[in-house]
Amino acid sequence: MSRSKQIQGLRAIAVALVLLFHTNWLPGGYIGVDVFYVISGFLITRLILQDEAFTFASFYARRAKRLLPASFLVLLLTSLLFWFLAPVISRAQYSKDLLASTWYLSNYLYAHWQNDYQNLGATPSPLIHFWSLAVEEQFYLFWPLILLAFRKRIKAAVMTVTILSFLSSLLLIQYSPIFAFYSLPTRAFELGLGALLFLFFDSTIFSRVPAWIGLITVFISGFIFDSHTSFPGFPALLPIFGAAAIIASERPIRLLEIGLIQRIGDWSYSIYLWHWPILILPTLYFQRELKVHEKFACLALTVLLAALTYKYIENPLRKSSFTNLRIGLSSIVAGVALSGCAVVLNLNSASALDLDSIRTQPQIYLDGCQLDKKATKPKSSCVYGDTSAKKSLVLYGDSHAAQWFPAIDIWAKKNRYQLIVMTKSSCPALALPLKDNGAFKASACEQFRRNALQEIKRINPALVIVGNFEHYDGISIDSYAIVNFSFKYLLIRDTPWPNRDIPSCLTTKQKCDTDRPLTIPYSSSHIFDPIPSLCDSKKCPAMVDGLVAYRDQTHITVAMAKHLVGQLGEKIDALVAG
Repeated sequence: MSRSKQIQGLRAIAVALVLLFHTNWLPGGYIGVDVFYVISGFLITRLILQDEAFTFASFYARRAKRLLPASFLVLLLTSLLFWFLAPVISRAQYSKDLLASTWYLSNYLYAHWQNDYQNLGATPSPLIHFWSLAVEEQFYLFWPLILLAFRKRIKAAVMTVTILSFLSSLLLIQYSPIFAFYSLPTRAFELGLGALLFLFFDSTIFSRVPAWIGLITVFISGFIFDSHTSFPGFPALLPIFGAAAIIASERPIRLLEIGLIQRIGDWSYSIYLWHWPILILPTLYFQRELKVHEKFACLALTVLLAALTYKYIENPLRKSSFTNLRIGLSSIVAGVALSGCAVVLNLNSASALDLDSIRTQPQIYLDGCQLDKKATKPKSSCVYGDTSAKKSLVLYGDSHAAQWFPAIDIWAKKNRYQLIVMTKSSCPALALPLKDNGAFKASACEQFRRNALQEIKRINPALVIVGNFEHYDGISIDSYAIVNFSFKYLLIRDTPWPNRDIPSCLTTKQKCDTDRPLTIPYSSSHIFDPIPSLCDSKKCPAMVDGLVAYRDQTHITVAMAKHLVGQLGEKIDALVAG
């Protein structure tokens, strides 16, 4: 039943897919993680059931000895580099990431983080890849308990867990796709497939499938999936069945057994640990994306460090004869030490900037009137301005409409208008092409727009103020040109898109200016253009008239919106008077 070379070769393929994904060279390369899960489920189940002298203490000690030394080394060195290279104000968030990664809880931390719309598009943590390791460690914690508790009906038990996990994945994708992506219960079916592969090894259909078919299936998955694919769910079946075929096939692939690929397979765990910090720390320092030659240099450094880590850390400690007690105590001490590092980082995260003020979101976020995720109807309670007035304005669009709320609210109160808010994150007012992306569902946005337009027709406001994010990839400028509303409106042209966290950038010595955006030729004269107020002829500075212009990587600050109320108010005056 030895499949060690095929498995090592498959590990090399899996980690290569992840590297290509994180360098933005393969849209679905994240499925390398799913391949790793199948391998882990197969090997861990075999390890537990074939060990006649199995004890929980020995099992957990063996896992700790195999995984923790390299992991803790990467966490320590990444934290030291982060201290010197990353902006000071990012230390507080990183300290949470470090604490969660140390204790293998980061999958749930990042699920919560990415469910916050304001974090979408932000530079991810250098430790975000630890989420997949957290899922595996949690699996290792519970799996031997399940296998031994149901040893007399082990096949039925594993089959039940696997099916229930897959069904929970399908269900949670509909209601909370981010948690479906990161959670153990919705990922366990991939590890469970590996376990079933071992339990039914002699009779499985996969043994009769040529391994090259499985390899093609895995590669196809990497090309046809992308960030818009609802994952895991049904799409995950393609790469994990492909991985199962490679492991079980009686007709192996000689290509996977060549020396270099076998060596990459040996180093794959350390490659996975090192690659993301090495790719992301330079972007934090330079405050820009890496160029192609820089990415190649980072990958070369990753392989070098992984080879050294495997030779001097992983392999020697894996073969060591430390007692279970010593391994356990050493792991706890190292974990506590890293937790101490997290505390130090948190205590030294202060900045000369008034970060709380700069990061403040418009009041409608706090009131729940900036709608998110599943919302399909505007809230009738979201009325601001002069709430007793008979005349009304409507603010309609996505978060780039919502960013103007502070200015419009001032104008509405001064001029005695109600201000009715109908804004939803990532849901533009214009009928632009939309795709599902994590917690965002295009169908919910389209339904929201239909309901909002119906409500606007019923209210018949004096003016509808419309705003959109305008920097979508793959959408032609001409896609924005036609504005076809049946009501009187003012379209606010979008603000510049720094695409990097401006408050963080301002704590460094880097230049934080943004290129002046292209002008979209809207077929309308009902336009307010903030660009002349935020930019010169070539650049858009991070600070305008002594104020920080952006609260994050894309939205203007509340202070800046209020600062521009005069210019915006003149345009509103002209339209409501006309």
